[in-house]
Amino acid sequence: MRVGRVVVGRGGRESASVGAALLGVLLLAGAAFGSGISRTAVSVSDGLTWLGDDQRGEVVQVNPSSGKPQTRLQISGGDAQLEIAQDDGTLVVLDRRTGQITVIDLSTLLASGRRQASPGASSKVLIAQGRVFVVDRTAGTIHNADPVTLVDIGAPWSAGQPLADVVVDDQGLVWAVDHGGNLHALEWSDDDERFVEKSSRPVPGAGPRTALVPHARGVTLLGLEGGVVLQDGTGQSLSVMTVQFSGDVLAAFTSPTGLVPAAVPDSGVVVLVSGAQVIRVDVAGLGCVKPGRPAVFRDKVYVPCHGAGKVVVLDHSGKRSGDDVMTAGSGDPELVFDDGKLFINTPGASQGVIVDADGTTRSVTVRSPELAVTDPDRQPIPSVPSPPPPRPEELPTGTRGNNPAAVGTTSVAPPTTTTGSVPSADGEPGKPTGVSVSLKSRDASALVVAVSWGAVTSAAGYTVTASGGFTGGSQSAQVAGTGTDLSISCAGSAFCASGRLDVSVAAVGGGATTVSWSVPPAGTTPPPVTTTTTTPPPVVTTTTTPPPPVVTTTTEPPPPVVTTTTTPPPPSLPTAGAAVITTITGGLASYTKTVNMAPPADWASHNGSCEVVNTTYGYSTPIACSATSTTIDADVGLNRIVVRAYPAGGGSPVDSAPKNTNVRDPELCGTKPCQIPRAAPESPAAPMGAGGLGLIATAALLRVGRRRSDSSEEGEVR
Repeated sequence: MRVGRVVVGRGGRESASVGAALLGVLLLAGAAFGSGISRTAVSVSDGLTWLGDDQRGEVVQVNPSSGKPQTRLQISGGDAQLEIAQDDGTLVVLDRRTGQITVIDLSTLLASGRRQASPGASSKVLIAQGRVFVVDRTAGTIHNADPVTLVDIGAPWSAGQPLADVVVDDQGLVWAVDHGGNLHALEWSDDDERFVEKSSRPVPGAGPRTALVPHARGVTLLGLEGGVVLQDGTGQSLSVMTVQFSGDVLAAFTSPTGLVPAAVPDSGVVVLVSGAQVIRVDVAGLGCVKPGRPAVFRDKVYVPCHGAGKVVVLDHSGKRSGDDVMTAGSGDPELVFDDGKLFINTPGASQGVIVDADGTTRSVTVRSPELAVTDPDRQPIPSVPSPPPPRPEELPTGTRGNNPAAVGTTSVAPPTTTTGSVPSADGEPGKPTGVSVSLKSRDASALVVAVSWGAVTSAAGYTVTASGGFTGGSQSAQVAGTGTDLSISCAGSAFCASGRLDVSVAAVGGGATTVSWSVPPAGTTPPPVTTTTTTPPPVVTTTTTPPPPVVTTTTEPPPPVVTTTTTPPPPSLPTAGAAVITTITGGLASYTKTVNMAPPADWASHNGSCEVVNTTYGYSTPIACSATSTTIDADVGLNRIVVRAYPAGGGSPVDSAPKNTNVRDPELCGTKPCQIPRAAPESPAAPMGAGGLGLIATAALLRVGRRRSDSSEEGEVR
């Protein structure tokens, strides 16, 4: 049985709060991970790893051993928030922006089931021992879903209040901590088709921002908001009071019991639970001002540094353990464990980094526009059964019997099977020929190109993929014939003025042909698409009879029949970057902000859908495009708010001009004595778990106000 772990999230929206940090996690068999941002995959034994490409709404299968991408699947539209998991021939993808969960059968690359979950931070998916668990943290429920259809099996479990985090250990035990600080251990019963609660205990100091880290057996609870760290179900006792940390806490998705890391981005700190000690590491002093979610690989702690283009490596004591790993691109790194290697991927970059077991690094290609995109909703290619063998009475004389070829002089050739493409002379599948791209129409919002090609004999269909510097970066279509039109959005880029389009046409089951096409200068008007059919003049036969004179009769042909094909205009969109938001109101400590708007005429009359989006944390609120006021969730720090409009017929959206708002969030130690963590560079003589009157007195000075009052917390819905 393949055993692996996968955890994914978005690099630019790290948070551990119930509203922002508890992003969904997708696990492979025998593992589970907490909420998160940095997409991290762990251990798939076939050496092939799936990564999300949010800009294009695709998932890409990469082979770290060969250093090349293998497959591209179009799961969603552009600007997606994809989280992925792979387990025993199944791929599960959650688009956090829409809340849609899709399961892919990897033997066919077809979608076998879908399920709608809540968009945003509430939903989470866990995979363990062949089971798929769907979590709704706001509702406080856990569902056991069929791994093929995603339909509920049996009864869900309810905590009776919102959940802070849910994970699964390697034994298949589900661990959940609710907003009230109660830690639950749940086991699924196939006989009763329900969750059985194995244990439940209150944890003073735990609350809405508590994170869990699963192990081979049991979990570590990190309630740094209340200054508590403990382990349960691991077979060893650990319970430590520590100083409280303000801001988000990003715990590792999984780790060994004796080495559990977590990052506090706002403080530039990584906290290590190393054995029975808690160690505070000031990674800001190592050039990692905003640490991302750490991971443990080969007894070392890897810490992605957001905004710095590198990964810092620490040992179990918190000291530097080797050179920093530099990453390509401007995005935040993703960490992937695969067949004894650590894969570091940066969203948007074409190159990644492989860290081998000995710590050496090498580059790997993760994205290639030459690789055709596959649609998981396409019609499956029908299999062609072999014809039945001829009956004896149908065989030629002299060929009947057990060995027809040996009787007489006539032999029977084996039946011929027709495939979906025509092999070329060297055995490669057939490729479309004569691929042509031309400008069909253009306006301020989009341009339409016509793509045509020559047929591949017996091909079941074609996949057409266009990629370039337009918003979304890629667009594809499944076509049965030998031509199609592609509408490319002009919003948010200069592509429609001087861009280059790479168009790939691939026969289903065969090869692909790629051509490049440059957008003609602005002002160029494409000729109208006109098909003209002219009726030829009738044939007139003249008969001459002597001696009368020869008479010739000529009949004028009817006027030609002209058929004009009119291309429908592309879907309309309001002006991108328009000033729609006027003000954002709400107190500095408020987690709900009021967005006041004055939409211009083209926004107010837009015939598509609109929503207000917190692009920093991924929250969204649907609105009428003419609305003048609504509310949106916010979280600690700077929040960037926009109004987003979608075309009525589907396609890429446009955003208004953004406005920013802030949330201030003081923390307090609570009523328990606080333990001052020791810094990693200092002497190990004063571990955090030691206690002492001096430490208690110092910790008493660190008390600050709570994140929010009890009344506001009870009324909050995230």
